[in-house]
Parts: sequence; C-alpha cells; structure tokens
Amino acid sequence: MINNDILRQLMNKVDKSFYVYDEEEILKWINILQDKFKEFEILYSVKTNPNKNILDLMSKNNIGADVASPKEVQISNKANINKEKIIYSSPGKRRKDIEDSMDKCIITADSYNELGILNEIGKDRNIKLEVGLRINANYNVFGGKALSSKYGVDEESLLEHKTFIDNLDNIRIIGIHVHLQSQILDYEIIYNYYDYVLKLALYCKEKMNFNLKFINFGGGLGISYGDSYKNLDIDKLSIMSNDLITKYKEKLNTRFIIESGRFLVCKSGTYVTPIIDIKESRGRKYLIVQNGYNGFFKPTISELIVYYTKRKDNIKMMEPLFTSYDSYKISLIKKENEKEDEKEIVTIGGNLCAAVDILANDIVFPKAEINDLVSINNAGSYAYSLTPFLFSSHEKPVEIYFRSISDYLID
Repeated sequence: MINNDILRQLMNKVDKSFYVYDEEEILKWINILQDKFKEFEILYSVKTNPNKNILDLMSKNNIGADVASPKEVQISNKANINKEKIIYSSPGKRRKDIEDSMDKCIITADSYNELGILNEIGKDRNIKLEVGLRINANYNVFGGKALSSKYGVDEESLLEHKTFIDNLDNIRIIGIHVHLQSQILDYEIIYNYYDYVLKLALYCKEKMNFNLKFINFGGGLGISYGDSYKNLDIDKLSIMSNDLITKYKEKLNTRFIIESGRFLVCKSGTYVTPIIDIKESRGRKYLIVQNGYNGFFKPTISELIVYYTKRKDNIKMMEPLFTSYDSYKISLIKKENEKEDEKEIVTIGGNLCAAVDILANDIVFPKAEINDLVSINNAGSYAYSLTPFLFSSHEKPVEIYFRSISDYLID
C-alpha cells in the first residue's frame, strides 16, 4: 500500500506533480469482479485511464477493452488484448475511423448511417463484416419515460428498419450494446436493468433475426467516493445477476459482457502536487500548488458547481465531470514526517492565470509550509485523461505505475 513516506520518495525522484497508480489496488478490484461475476466477461473502459501499464495489466488478467476511438483501439491492440475482446462503440465514427480499426476490434454501429457505412466497406472489400449495434433501450433505469439520446438507435425504431437491415448484404449484426447510466450504487436498479437488456436481446434474436454472439450490458457499476453515497452491494448484485444469466443462457447462447467503468482503477490513483507559494489576501489564506486544474480537473469542477448552485449536497451527477462534492479527499503531506496538530482555513489554488483555478475553497487544513505536498485520492479514473494540460503551457504532471518502492515505471 502506498503511504506518505512513499509519496515523499516519489516526489524526491520526479520533482514535479504526479499521478501514482497502485497495481496492488487495481488487482484487488479485478479479482473482486472476476470472482463475483463468473457468468460475465469484463471490459475495461479505456477512457477512464488509458495508461499503457494499466492496459498491459488488464491484458494479462484476461480483461477486454471498451474503447471509444481509433487511438484507444490501437493502444488496446498494442497491449495484446485479443481482437474479439476489444469492442469499439462510440457515436460519430467516420469511415476512416472504422477502416483504421476494423481489423483490430469488433465495431459497434451507433446509428443506421453507420450500419450503411459498414456495409459499404464490406462491399468494397468483398467481405461480410460481423458488427454490433448500440440500442437506446425504451427503458429508464430510474422509472418513468425513456429518454432521447445521442447514443445508439431507439429500440422502438428497430422493427421499422428491419427491411433496411435485412438488405445490408455485407454485414451481419452479431451483438447488441446498451448503456443508459453510469455510477449506479443500487444493486436492484442494476439487476432490473440487466433483466430488461436480456429481454431486449431475445426480441432482437426472435423478431429481428440477429445472430447474437454477444450482449454488452454497458457500464453502471458505481463506487462510493465519499460519504454522500452508500457502497454498491456487489455480493447481492453478483448472486442475482449470475442467477439471471443462468436462466437466459440456453435461450441466448451468447457472450455476456459488462464494462467496468471506473470500478477497477479509481481508488488505485493518488494525485500529488507540491505547494510552491503561500500568501494571504484580505483575510483569506491561499496555498498555491504547482498544478491545480491543469493537474487534476475534477475537484475544480466540483468547486465551480458549488459556486453556482450555492449548495454541496444532493446535486445531480454529471458524469464523468462531476459525481459529488465529497468525491475527493484532499490531504497535506509534510516535508518531513511531522505532526499535523495545528489547523487553519485555506483555499488551495494552482499556478494558472485563471480565477477558476481552485482545487478547494475555505477548507479546514493542517498548517502548511512551502514545499509540503498536497495529495488527492480517487485519482485513478477520469483524472489524467480529463484534465486540460495545454492551458498556459505549464509543465504536465507525470504518471507513475507503482508495484513497489523498488519497482515502478514513470511515464
């Protein structure tokens, strides 16, 4: 486990802001998912953190890749993830995107237009492509009316497009992909959603004549960042879900796939940045760190949302930018292993010429000095991959893949 002593040593080594990812922690969550969901294949959502060392670890542990761009296809392929376990699903794929990726993954069409493009490519190459289709299910995970979406084709539009699909002679739809909501922490909601997707799969097989080889249930497995939400009861969900799959196995005879989202990596990551200045302005104390929102963007988004809503609780999630105000714990690491008894109220900001560059506003914090370190937890997902590093052209943080203090990789 990575402790403050290790973080100090890593700072002495790199002498700049960094992210560190703990392999032991990632393996713990991989083992949990693989043990609990034996009826499912698991895809790692590459967009959460595309670090090449993490992708290599996923490959070694038989985890596939949920990818959303040709670049993510390439890095997954480079990590030796099998083509059949790389599923490329995103809206707005160009013909070039498809042609650059089709030999390295399974393409999931996001629209009827994309089905047409895939068919044209198959015709031009005199081959029959096996593809997936993303469906915007006629279902709302929280009840009520189903929502419109920029993702997939509406479920209720399938039958009216059956003739169109049947006439696409150079493609064969072999899978469906459904994803309606991320970061769900209620196991019954996820279970009911899985049940609906399986019924939808049966409809696609019986009414649409899809020869299904996979059903991708998408993501949704939530993690509890702070005190705002209870933990997902993974034990109850796994028992119910595995039983559910057993009931449908014979009828569907297909691969059952779930995407891990942030589940596998979020808690493995810590962001660390040095305090480079301390100042006071009209009664407010500021700690200035080397990289604020150009080091870790999501805490800044949280502060912005609180500024505009004037509240910290019961704010609607807007994934992946915002989960809850208490999604991150910000801590002080002293230069030496000193006691941190004295407290004060501080605002922590970065070194950008931008007023928005605030990581925390008016928080109670141990008394700090220049060259002490600020650390932020839950930085393994949607952290490095979401942060705008180009603004003002400052030095970027580095990424450290950590196995032990004598075995780590710096990118």
